[in-house]
Amino acid sequence: MTALHPAFARQAARRRHLDQGNLLRSLTQVINAVPGGINLGQGVCDLDAPAPLRAGALASIDGGDRQLYTPYAGLPELRAAIAAKLQRHNGLPYAADNVAVTTGSSGAFFAAGTTLLEPGDEVVLFEPFYSYHWTTVPLFGAVPVAVPLDRPTLAFDPGALRRALSPRTRAIVVNTPGNPSGKVWARDELELLGELLDGTDILVLTDEVYEYMCFDGRRHTAPASVPSLAARTLTLNSFSKTYSITGWRIGFLAGPAAIVEKCGIVFDQIEVCAARPLQRGVQRALTELPDAYYQDLQSGYQRKRDAFCAALRDAGFQFEVPQGAYYVLADYRPVFGDLDPHAAVLRMIERIQVNAVPGHLFFAKPDGVHSMRFQFAVDWPVLEQAMARLRSLAR
Repeated sequence: MTALHPAFARQAARRRHLDQGNLLRSLTQVINAVPGGINLGQGVCDLDAPAPLRAGALASIDGGDRQLYTPYAGLPELRAAIAAKLQRHNGLPYAADNVAVTTGSSGAFFAAGTTLLEPGDEVVLFEPFYSYHWTTVPLFGAVPVAVPLDRPTLAFDPGALRRALSPRTRAIVVNTPGNPSGKVWARDELELLGELLDGTDILVLTDEVYEYMCFDGRRHTAPASVPSLAARTLTLNSFSKTYSITGWRIGFLAGPAAIVEKCGIVFDQIEVCAARPLQRGVQRALTELPDAYYQDLQSGYQRKRDAFCAALRDAGFQFEVPQGAYYVLADYRPVFGDLDPHAAVLRMIERIQVNAVPGHLFFAKPDGVHSMRFQFAVDWPVLEQAMARLRSLAR
């Protein structure tokens, strides 16, 4: 490798933690190079996108739109369609000016953090947390602080949060349904969180990308719909999982219009705008798909969850059945012994050509973590083959 010029020797300290590499992506490359490999690691959501969405994007590309920049906060028609969705499905009294379109929920998170966080601010993440939240916070110059959920039940522990709060706490991230745990925050837990934050200036940033994947009769509650949280909450979301378009990168943030506008201006500096044809596709999906689409999405994923959990159980893994999303965080020790998580995933790839994500990526301290995260957002034939391979581990 050619040595770097001294001009590049000094790099920003806020991104040095990324030099450790990204096991989620590197293991995807490993499994992609394995003949017949099945990727149950990165949540790519390998399913067909709905027809109206594809038609809307193609109509834009084929001449329905001039291919110009959109307004930085998104196409007005899409912002209005998102606001209508938030009213209809989430009980939020939002209009188009309460919404800004972004490149996925990650783009929304980056725009919000850049707008609202100062260096040295602390951001609370509930553990197990989404690993990209944990690694993104330092890029703002802020400090992530892990607050564990109750291990057996994933219940919100108000005492643990109180102990973690400090004068430097600026924001709390609520991920519901949760990645990797599948936790669905109950309304009474969110009300308790609102009571605990009363009298503070702490923000609540939400990640609700799996909102239509709540199981066993549970319903998604948008934190911003809880009165005690409404004024302090910025909602972040994406259509990646709902419409199976993880590569399209169309998401949004929603909240008080004045703050959404400021986040939109920052997003303009980061990305200029999200892609026009893809915005048109999401706009068409939001306006044309019936509520039955979202109900079928939920019931379809619940059937996959039940089947996949049965296979994992037969293979010998131990886990709590997820309440939502499309992941299972499972203890692999009955299958692979006391290996570290990365080594356990590599062993599984070697034995059955199936991968997962090492579980220590979702915890602040990896010591003592013996879990891996599986995703089941794949077509049934692929899932059935993966389940058969997993069951072979028990032989």
